[in-house]
Amino acid sequence: MTILEGVGLGTLQGITEFLPVSSKSHLVLAEKLFGIQPPGAPAAWEVLLHAASLVAILIYLRREILSLLTTRRRLVPALLVGTIPAVVLAVLFKPRLETLLKSPLGIGLGLLLTGTVLWVSERLATDRRPIDSVGVADGFWIGLAQAIALAPGVSRSGMTIGAGLASGLERGAAVAFGFLLGAIAIAGATVLKLREIAAVPKGDFVPMALGFGASLGVSLAALWLLTLVVRHNCLFYFTIYCYAVGIAVLLAKFTGVW
Repeated sequence: MTILEGVGLGTLQGITEFLPVSSKSHLVLAEKLFGIQPPGAPAAWEVLLHAASLVAILIYLRREILSLLTTRRRLVPALLVGTIPAVVLAVLFKPRLETLLKSPLGIGLGLLLTGTVLWVSERLATDRRPIDSVGVADGFWIGLAQAIALAPGVSRSGMTIGAGLASGLERGAAVAFGFLLGAIAIAGATVLKLREIAAVPKGDFVPMALGFGASLGVSLAALWLLTLVVRHNCLFYFTIYCYAVGIAVLLAKFTGVW
């Protein structure tokens, strides 16, 4: 992988991790379209980019995270319960999910599912409950949506924000809780893969480091943009995008292009 490819994939990760369009699928599509070979172990590269997104969450939601230690400690049980579905699904089906991740059929269908969830959640949103009203049942429901996002083509942010909106949360609250929940999942994956990241050859360090930096910077911008989009009831535009890309991937599959 060249430095340009590393920065390009890092930028793509930063944009798609938070915008509801599935970062996993876009990284696979970019690698397929441009013939990019990730440096070191592919899993290590993916986790390193996600670690950059985690740092972005910690910076962007620093006030909300600090409040978990003081005024919003009652959210902690909801976050912990919300983490359980993704952990269980990952342990039970991880090998199968990793195989499906490279499947154009899985990516295409997952993008169509993401688009549908965004469309339905906008119609169900009532924008009436603050984040302080989130309980354990809400945490489990939103966590279940996050677990579904382990499947290829399904956006973690799209599923968690959609579940939050469908639960009646205020738009800002749905974004904040979804990303707090995602931060736990990303942190866990990063810790589990630290050994693989440490084993990456020295020659791959520069493109990976620059990819990390690009992902971090763009992630912060994407977080701000998504918050703005959700607050202005504009998720429908991402529904159109997910449908367009999902249909294109399925056409590529059924015509033999991929």
